[in-house]
Amino acid sequence: MGIEVKRVGVRRTNCSCSMPGVWRALSFVRGALVVFHSPRPCAHIAHGMDVSSFHRLTAAGTSVRLSPVPLLTSGLSENEAVFGGEERLRECLRFAAQKYHPQAVFIANSCVSGVIGDDTQAIAAEMEEELGLPVTAVSAHGFLDGEYYAGYLDAARALVDRFMQPAERQAGTVVLLGDCGGMHGEYVKELRRLLA
Repeated sequence: MGIEVKRVGVRRTNCSCSMPGVWRALSFVRGALVVFHSPRPCAHIAHGMDVSSFHRLTAAGTSVRLSPVPLLTSGLSENEAVFGGEERLRECLRFAAQKYHPQAVFIANSCVSGVIGDDTQAIAAEMEEELGLPVTAVSAHGFLDGEYYAGYLDAARALVDRFMQPAERQAGTVVLLGDCGGMHGEYVKELRRLLA
């Protein structure tokens, strides 16, 4: 009598929009600040991801404190959804610069800002001049431009295109690109073990 083993291949699909992907790509970039150009509830999803990461790390016995960069939302309301939210975004960016003094600001676009046609690229350029610091609008717009990984990829591209410079190789180091659970994720732990 044998035991029949059945393996079921499960393909995980992502069910969030691109904004949490933008957040995850940028949430631990020192000196950065992320603005969701969105209604306030959109930021709740990103906060939930941070809480989930905290619980996973705690369950794994890690005593790491996560310190993500500030996440703000422009707080688009019904009024902006009808008449446009560009001025609301400008006000949010001014507030962010004054309160947090970031070294760089990234704008994550929501479905709402995409549907109403807010030109966040132009606003980013305008506010960069006004504030005297790099302001980058990530091109993804919520569910309009894909899911989580589309946002992650767009944000990573924005980081590379805007800030990455050639560097000399350093012995005993590797560069991990992609969503690997942050600096305390499983991939990083395994690479540390292999390089030790």
